[in-house]
Amino acid sequence: MKIAHLGLGAALLLAGCNIFNPSDDVSVDTSDASMLTYEGQNRFRDGEYQNAANYFKNAIKDDSTKSEAWFGLSKANLYLYCESPFNLIDNMDTDADIPLMNLDSAEVAMYFKAVNSSLIPLRELVRRDSLTEQDPSLKLSDRAVTYSNFSASHAILEFAYTILRFRYTNASNVQISLNQDGTINLDIEDLYNRALTDESLAIQLNTSIDTLQSDLSTTLNAVLPRASQYIDGSNASQLIGEQVEANAETIQNSIDYYKLGDKIDNDADGCVDEEILDGKDNDADGLIDEDLRLVPLTSEDSLINIGVGKDSLDHDMNGIKEDIEERILLPNNRLLFAMDFEHLYKMDSSTVKIREAIARDTDSTEIRYPLAKRQKLIGRCWNNYSEETFKTWFRNR
Repeated sequence: MKIAHLGLGAALLLAGCNIFNPSDDVSVDTSDASMLTYEGQNRFRDGEYQNAANYFKNAIKDDSTKSEAWFGLSKANLYLYCESPFNLIDNMDTDADIPLMNLDSAEVAMYFKAVNSSLIPLRELVRRDSLTEQDPSLKLSDRAVTYSNFSASHAILEFAYTILRFRYTNASNVQISLNQDGTINLDIEDLYNRALTDESLAIQLNTSIDTLQSDLSTTLNAVLPRASQYIDGSNASQLIGEQVEANAETIQNSIDYYKLGDKIDNDADGCVDEEILDGKDNDADGLIDEDLRLVPLTSEDSLINIGVGKDSLDHDMNGIKEDIEERILLPNNRLLFAMDFEHLYKMDSSTVKIREAIARDTDSTEIRYPLAKRQKLIGRCWNNYSEETFKTWFRNR
């Protein structure tokens, strides 16, 4: 989002040496590794990216401490699979809630291959540089190129990789945006319909959600803060934009609420796979299409009969699997069992934090929110639990 921040292009220019810059010079000595690196740089400048990559690989084989070769290989791989890497920057610096979510399938595949191929040698260079900086006797890098030289590039590539991997894993059919109230909107209708006959797609989606959450945590809490230290007057939000960072944090904190048909209470209200995919808040908790059940829907007069017998779950945890109250959607789009639930508002920050904390309270040997506390703070389906059934909530987490 183009707001008051450095902007990706500006951040890269201020950072000096970077992955996206199409030219670099190296100092050449008489060693084979240096000559191979020099030739790699020549091929890179001539646009012969595959040949350049081969020279850099050979230089690394001759001398794995050659930081310029690791850096050159990262750049060559990026340009080899992406005709204009600066277009990636343009696509990240847009008005989308989350950068790169609006790319088509071909663009996602191209950028993911380019970014992934670039990061493999770059991450190894980061590792070698960090260890050598901490203990020079290790001599894992000659430190001709150090992390401070390419920190902005690395942070941007890691952020791009996080989003692109999620899109690529789901064949680019799943997109994430934010609603006006700040809640997550996960566009999965196409995948949902196919998952009705191929549940492996739901498993794949849920795994990719876990990966996205983990990747975002690493990028937001480790990569971006470290990279910003090497850019004068910068911080993590200035590298990707304050609004983008805030949106990414929202996704990191609650994207796992939106897993599909995994037979687990994902959104910390005690209900299990309770909502249906209809773009409505079926349980009055302020969220839409979260903790979805994977069932076909059939109409029945003014009500909707929801996939009778499909998943055989006790959605409201009242001890009866798929009783009538779990299978009926009222005309106001609320599930019958949730008819009397007090409406929760997503923008109530205290409720948001409590739910996030409960969702993370998954260690049955060290419970921070016992059942009585969950019943008092959240209520809802938690009121149907006994101490014995409460133990089942912690399974498969």
